[in-house]
Amino acid sequence: MELKALKHQLNPHFLFNTLNNLYVLSVEKSDKAPEIIEKLSDILDYMLYGSDKKFVPIQKEIELIENYLALEQVRYEDRVLVSFKNSIIENIKIAPLLLLTFIENAFKHGVSQELKMAAVKIDLSSEKEHVIFNIFNTKPLSTAEKLIQKKSIGLINVEQQLNLLYPDAYDLKIEETSKSFSVNLKLKKH
Repeated sequence: MELKALKHQLNPHFLFNTLNNLYVLSVEKSDKAPEIIEKLSDILDYMLYGSDKKFVPIQKEIELIENYLALEQVRYEDRVLVSFKNSIIENIKIAPLLLLTFIENAFKHGVSQELKMAAVKIDLSSEKEHVIFNIFNTKPLSTAEKLIQKKSIGLINVEQQLNLLYPDAYDLKIEETSKSFSVNLKLKKH
């Protein structure tokens, strides 16, 4: 029950912002509106119905990440430089929605607060027995001090999920400076 509750905590800010962006695109009669609707629909469908198993094919998570990044790219346009490198080609299973929490945090605490150019770099790979996920994001100096002092609810949530799903089978390293935030996660393959 605890795991189910933790998994289904959708960030309402993301949903509201995406709907607001969609509204603006609709008013402007933008050709991007149907694509945004499709991506948002795919994300919500996966979060509500596709992630109900303990472990899912990693390709489903990769699709989720790509859809999420596409929506955030529309939202922030030229204010963010996004890089997503995925070198996984094998059939691996992973706990659903874990990686998305780190990505949401990168946009919430790094990109959304930045008035100038922000950057988010994501790398997903595998080695013999592990899946390796790295994410790096810049963050504005104005929010740096208050963010260093407290751990976000999202990070607490994902650590609880890791302890439940990957007991003694993960390594999580979080590094924070006044200008950046990075996460290195190593998960034992399932």
